[in-house]
Amino acid sequence: MATDADRQELADKVAALVKARFGGDYQSAFRHYDADSDGKITKAELKKLLSDAGVGNLVTRSAWAAGIVGELDRNADDAISWDEFEAVVKGGQG
Repeated sequence: MATDADRQELADKVAALVKARFGGDYQSAFRHYDADSDGKITKAELKKLLSDAGVGNLVTRSAWAAGIVGELDRNADDAISWDEFEAVVKGGQG
């Protein structure tokens, strides 16, 4: 997830997924992809979101997930919390 074009593609595809499946409710989407309900989206859970959003392919999706977690994970727990996720969502909408 290095280039601005990659970031924009990711934002656009995730936004389209959230709008289509969750009525634009990012918190509902977060809860859906937090499969074990631990309050975090792991790389494995993120790969499902990316797949549903049409980001990457079977070969590249792990790299996408690792890059995204690497950029968003502020507390170094190797996952994305709602607060970390929300900061990006709110930043992208504002």
